[in-house]
Amino acid sequence: MNNKDQAIVTILGEVTSRNITTSKGLPKTVYGQKAQLETEQLRYQFELECDGPNTGHKVGMKLLWDVIKDVVPGTFGPELARRMSLQEMPATPARG
Repeated sequence: MNNKDQAIVTILGEVTSRNITTSKGLPKTVYGQKAQLETEQLRYQFELECDGPNTGHKVGMKLLWDVIKDVVPGTFGPELARRMSLQEMPATPARG
């Protein structure tokens, strides 16, 4: 599979935090950073979950997302895993 067939995720912003209330009524801080998913047919901005304030990716970084790898069985059929399995894009050779 080449890069053209895969989804590319571009990191657009620094890690931010927000407070939510869990289903049990407890406060919880969640972390994420603005990102953009791009395929040949789609461009979509979303919030990429992070484990903590210091675990995000560098702004401008491009990552490959193999969507097929993240398909899991769900309640009503196939679903995408909550965590994305992202890989750094391979370096392009310098032209000389």
